[in-house]
Amino acid sequence: MSAEKSGTDRHNEGQKVIMQVENLSKTYIRGKIPIHALLCACITVRKGEFLAIMGPSGSGKSTLLALIGTLEKATDGKVILDGTDLTSVPEKLLPRVRREKIGFIFQHYNLIPTLSALENVELAMRFSGVPKKERKERAKSLLEDLGLGDRLNHRPSELSGGEQQRVSIARALANRPALILADEPTGEVDSKTRDSIVRTFKELSEKGQTILVVTHDPEVAKECSRVLRITDGVINDN
Repeated sequence: MSAEKSGTDRHNEGQKVIMQVENLSKTYIRGKIPIHALLCACITVRKGEFLAIMGPSGSGKSTLLALIGTLEKATDGKVILDGTDLTSVPEKLLPRVRREKIGFIFQHYNLIPTLSALENVELAMRFSGVPKKERKERAKSLLEDLGLGDRLNHRPSELSGGEQQRVSIARALANRPALILADEPTGEVDSKTRDSIVRTFKELSEKGQTILVVTHDPEVAKECSRVLRITDGVINDN
């Protein structure tokens, strides 16, 4: 695994292992031709790491994220997250595992346009059984922490791109997940907003939140505690 370490990463070496990816592979069949999207990926991630996955388009980054996030099934291998083997969880229980263990942040925000910022974040907790009063208090606190205290009742169309992304970050944090998966989270924003989002990720990491981000942007990657590079489905260990 190709890795670029910083002082933060060396600090994290003493932290608890929060995720272990073991020989993870994904093969698609097109006609009779096997397409190896991911080959025997092995990654150890510690609590509080801010980890980047980089590689060219089609290299397997999104496949890796989808497998870790249980959005696709692996052909082989395991993903053990916070003590749970995600690859052995029955299909009917996967939605619950996603809600409780994983927070997702997408490039296009995926906010519900008819709901306010506060309601979008509250909605993430509704199906997790969080009481209504606590949902509202937690959502309000998260948005205020992200600098959106004066935008609680604004709908997505009334927010800038950076503000919408911060709402999606708050939503991802709402159920206090073991891991946040971010797929090109700065791909649709300007450099100033990108830097603000990355600062937010770093602050969350320093508080113990584990974040794995797929990015093409070297300016994002250089702020991460570690960078893994993937090519043709292989995470190289140079």
